[in-house]
Amino acid sequence: MENLFYLNAYLLVLFTIVISYTEKLGIEKEIFVASLRTLIQLLLLAYILRYILRFDNLLEFLLVFSVMTFIASAIFTERSKSFKLFPIVYISITLSYILPISFLLINGVLKNISHEIIPFGGLIIGNTLNSLSLFYDRIKAEIRNRREEIEAKVALGATLRQALMDVIRDSIKMALIPKINWLKSAGLVHIPGVAVGMLVAGASPLKAILFQVVILYTLLFSGIVGTSVLAFLGTKEIFRKSFSRG
Repeated sequence: MENLFYLNAYLLVLFTIVISYTEKLGIEKEIFVASLRTLIQLLLLAYILRYILRFDNLLEFLLVFSVMTFIASAIFTERSKSFKLFPIVYISITLSYILPISFLLINGVLKNISHEIIPFGGLIIGNTLNSLSLFYDRIKAEIRNRREEIEAKVALGATLRQALMDVIRDSIKMALIPKINWLKSAGLVHIPGVAVGMLVAGASPLKAILFQVVILYTLLFSGIVGTSVLAFLGTKEIFRKSFSRG
């Protein structure tokens, strides 16, 4: 029953709803629904993790990541309304966690245990999905705004990818801005979330901070890998969707 004390934090949500109502922001229902959805989803996750964290080999870890990646790709597909991008996004996210986790396992930074690999991989997948979404929104807007420039390059003999190269570079840079800002502000402006969790759990400050550094570096790498793969493999479909009503 002692865990129920954590639910007292819901008072902060209620205060937020009151402030929103007082200021006539009109987002009270959205806040209420989102807060309940978060609670239900995370409680469900807690029960699922009780079983998942018993896994003890890489094949089982990969199965978990495959399911996570499938769900993340489905979320992106729902957002983009393009089923053709589903396999491309799946590949993008898969490479974004396979490469860094393999590297960290080989170098001994990560241990081959569920309590480290599964949360680490889930963090990468979620953050890569955010980077892909930022990239997709930006590149669609850039293509629409620079349509005449792109058409002129194609008319002069450039391939579609060559004509879009500047747009792709700008969109990838924009998608990485949150990651770069984290690197700039971590330690000076805020203590990142994973380090906070480890400190609360009783880990030494040095270990918590060093592990957080590993995570920040990994998320930066995963972000650029994921967006670059999506840009390389999905150029034509993204261009088509930029002018599609669907």
